[in-house]
Amino acid sequence: MNIRTANDIKEFNAALDKCTSSVWLMGPNDEVYNMKNEDEYIEGMIKLTEGHDDQLGIFTTSYEDEMTMMHYFEQKAA
Repeated sequence: MNIRTANDIKEFNAALDKCTSSVWLMGPNDEVYNMKNEDEYIEGMIKLTEGHDDQLGIFTTSYEDEMTMMHYFEQKAA
């Protein structure tokens, strides 16, 4: 997941906005950020844009949100 430009952030935010439940960004050393919480979102985005993206994963709490984020990642990979 490469989030490097303002457009990347905009697309990621659009996917997050479609999600109705919590979306978690998790990393090594027990790092957990609720991307639907404003304060944690900022910390999580800092981690993503600093280049730690290969160590981070996105997890959702509902099947519908999982499909939304999966669709976002499929578009990014294409």
